[in-house]
Formats: sequence, C-alpha cells, structure tokens
Amino acid sequence: MILHVPHILLPEANWKEWAVIACDQHTQDIGYWRKVEEFVGDTPSALNLIYPEIYLPLDENRVNQIHKAMCNYKDALVDHGACFILVKRAVSGSERTGLVVAIDLEGYEYDGSESFIRPTEKTIKERLPARVMIRENADLELTHVLVLYDDPDFSVIPLKTDSPFYEGNKIYDFDLMEDGGHIRGFKISDEKTIGEISERIQALGILLVGDGNHSLAAAKSFWEKIKGTVPDNHPARYALVELVNIHDPGLTFEPIHRIVRGVDPEELIKRSNARVIESPSIKSPSDNLTSDPSITGNLVTNNSGTNNPATDNPATDNPVTGHSIGFIAKDRRGVLIFENPKHDLEVETLDEVIDGYPVEYEHDPEVVEKLGKEPESIGFFLPSLQRSEFFALIKKKGILPRKSFSLGKENEKRYYIEARRITQ
Repeated sequence: MILHVPHILLPEANWKEWAVIACDQHTQDIGYWRKVEEFVGDTPSALNLIYPEIYLPLDENRVNQIHKAMCNYKDALVDHGACFILVKRAVSGSERTGLVVAIDLEGYEYDGSESFIRPTEKTIKERLPARVMIRENADLELTHVLVLYDDPDFSVIPLKTDSPFYEGNKIYDFDLMEDGGHIRGFKISDEKTIGEISERIQALGILLVGDGNHSLAAAKSFWEKIKGTVPDNHPARYALVELVNIHDPGLTFEPIHRIVRGVDPEELIKRSNARVIESPSIKSPSDNLTSDPSITGNLVTNNSGTNNPATDNPATDNPVTGHSIGFIAKDRRGVLIFENPKHDLEVETLDEVIDGYPVEYEHDPEVVEKLGKEPESIGFFLPSLQRSEFFALIKKKGILPRKSFSLGKENEKRYYIEARRITQ
C-alpha cells in the first residue's frame, strides 16, 4: 500500500501558538516571522521545530536548536496512536478538506519518473542538502506537504458533514494565527475505514505533490541515504503529508509571479521579442489584463487551457493567439504579447526570457507592483493554471518549471500541526 498509518503526536493545549505556517512562506517579509516569534514567546510551538526559509542560508546552530527542541517536545506531545487525521480548513470564505496520512517513500521519485507519487515541479538538487541536514538527527517530523489526488466523485472522502468520519472524533478546533482561518481535525482510527480509504487511494494509480516538493524530496534523499542500514519498516521510510482532492471546492490554484532585480527593464523587455501593449490601468493579473478598454479584445485559449487576452489587430481585425504576461516597471506597465509561443505555458515562456537574471518569486500581486516599480527592477504577472486540466498536464509534460503555481494564497498554506516520530 502506498499509504502508511502514522502514530500522530499533538499538543495538549495552546493550539494557536503551536500551529505555524509552512517554512517556505513569507520569504520576503521578515516582519511576518518576527510577529510570529513575538506571539509564540516561550510557549511550545512548531516554530521551534522548523527552519523558516527567510533565515537561509543554513545556520548549523539554528539546526541544533531545532533538534534540541524536538528532543524536549517528543515526550510532552500526546500520542493519539495509529490514525489518519481528517482536516477541515476554513479560510478566505471557503473550506478545504484534507487527510493527514503517511506515504511510502519507496513509491515516490523526485526526478519526474513514472512513480506512483510524482513531483509537479522541477526539484533543485542544490536545495536538498540543507533540508536533509535538518532531517538528520531529527526525532520528529511535521509537514506542510500537500499531495493531490484526482477523485471527481469524492469516493475517497465525502464532503458531507453527516459522514461517520465526523462523529465524535474531533481532536482539535481552533483559529490559526496571522489570518490563517479556522481549522478542525477529526481522528480516524477504525481499521476498516482506514483500509477502505487506503484501497481507494491505491486504485487511483497516481498522486501528485502540489506543495512541499523540496521537503518531500529531502525526506526521500535521507531515506535513500540510510536504507540498507536500518530495518525496512524504519519510520524514516515514510513521510507525513496531507492528501487533498484536486476537485475540492476549497482548493484554489494561484499563480506565482516574478520580480527581476538589478536589471534595465527596457533591456529585458526588448530581449523578450514580445509585442508590448502599454496600459496604465493594469495593476495585477486580477484585472484579467482586460480592464483597460485600449487592450480589451477577444479571449483566446492557448495550449495550457488558460484564458488570455488578445487584441484586435487593426490591420487584419483578427485576434492574436498567444501568451499574454503583464509587467510593471518604474515608468511603464502593460502586457507582453508572445504570438505563436513554442511552449505550452506562460510560465515557460517567461522563464526562458528571464533565465540567467536574479529572480524573486512572489504570491501577492501588490508586492510585485511595489517591488517592480523600484529602480532597476521589473515585475511580471502570470495567470493561474487550470486545475481541471492539471493531472492531464503533468501526465503530458512530466514536470513543470520551478514555482509554476501555488495551491492557494500565502495565508491559505498548510500550517504545521501534526507530528510523528521518525526515529526508532
């Protein structure tokens, strides 16, 4: 079976201080993490068990402090035994359902192979040693990894709240810090129910890593390093994740935008060889790049299935099919039109243009707008991928470029709550 039943460890109290957002979020906002540190104070918290990426490059002293905190916490956490945790997360006006399980890393490869569990974005191997160092000598594992499954009929986990999953099994119910919404957790320990869920997931034949590609790759790398020297059923063979149905109405696909610094914006625009449409009113991709009547035209569909604007060609009066990418610089804003692109996705087209430049990745279009207008900078706005075509896209392409999409906005990312031991 690809699923493994973990022994879940949870705190006994102080839930709001305990739960902390994924370590790879707010990487440009030190103020966010300082607020978290101030809020947590001396209260036991997952903050002390993770390495927020804003503090990279890796500090070995900080890693040692993480391992020390794990040693101190492991006996204080409550062991809820072998179980899955059904999660209901309400945030941004919608609710998402997930299932915390462990997966067998023998069924996962991070190189984009035909494994049961597959990455969706390119793994940068240079980023793995730091994460593996954190996992080495770690007593506990927490997770921000979201793994997607394709179940349009909701046969694995029904959405209805009168399901037996919810009857008397609630083990946490609290508000998440820093606008993270509200979360409830329900324990599933019945062997028959666990077996049925595991069989249904197994029958799907494929799972896709939606968030936390590098964290899962680090877990795999560490397992490959130690297997052969430990028993086959060693806890490090498995990794804690949250499974989410890609058809869940509370799951959204968001773009990840680009900011290029230390560059002449005019030079980069010329390098793109794109047709430029100036538009002072375009502020973000939420404008759909069509709010300005000067560029409003027919919407066309490219190979990826995403909607993009086209303009009426004054000479031919025919719409242009291609990729449209918004940009913002100090003195200019508008749209780059790439006619007849050679790539399927806008992100591929843009990444080819900015390859070799120092690039920052940002979820919030307002931050892109602010930073893009700084001297020697330019921001680019990308559209969202279509989740209805996501599994087909991965099966076709195998793997996507780095930072091609985001599951939800930053405040909707997974918070660390559940833990498990990964040592014997």
